[in-house]
Amino acid sequence: MKSEMIKFFLSSGVPSAFVDNEGKVSTNIKMTDLLYLLIHLPEMGTLIERVQTEKSPFSLMCNLPADFKKSPTVWQFHFLPLFCSENGYLGTFFHAHEFLFLSPLEYVEGMQPYAGTTEKPSKLFTAKEWEVLFFTMYRLSSKDIARRLNILPSTVETHLKAIYGKTNLHSACQLRAFGKSEGFDHYIPVNLLPRSCVNSCQPVGGAA
Repeated sequence: MKSEMIKFFLSSGVPSAFVDNEGKVSTNIKMTDLLYLLIHLPEMGTLIERVQTEKSPFSLMCNLPADFKKSPTVWQFHFLPLFCSENGYLGTFFHAHEFLFLSPLEYVEGMQPYAGTTEKPSKLFTAKEWEVLFFTMYRLSSKDIARRLNILPSTVETHLKAIYGKTNLHSACQLRAFGKSEGFDHYIPVNLLPRSCVNSCQPVGGAA
């Protein structure tokens, strides 16, 4: 069963890999390219250890480049342990794909899913202004933004005033329309992602 699974993912067009019960990692070409920045780091050993000890499905979100010529994008990794009634734990199969975004409203408006990026679309705003703008694009109130960023609502308003001044806009509605036209809705401030567990990989939950 193990050899059949390895042959399957090695021929797959999806980035895939298998960690056997002895910790040996086998990857196909696409996964090798994807893990290039991670595979030689000490943190990868921590991940493999987690795979072998947890032995339950889980997912990770990672801030990685789609390839070496494109801007950073958010990827999602899915881990699925494999068991055999005779031999017990065989290892863990995992694969990855770009994490695509699409809100129900965007779906109704006929938009297609798009990949998020952690590369700033421009140098127009400060890091904190980008964070405030991110939540404003998703229609959060100043109070909700303040709670998420652990700052005062008045501080949010100060950042919004600066954003409006830099864009020569006067309302959140205008700002959201401008942001969509400039691709700001595709940008995710990296500081808003959960704290890393493997380099820039982020745990996103339990069962995949």
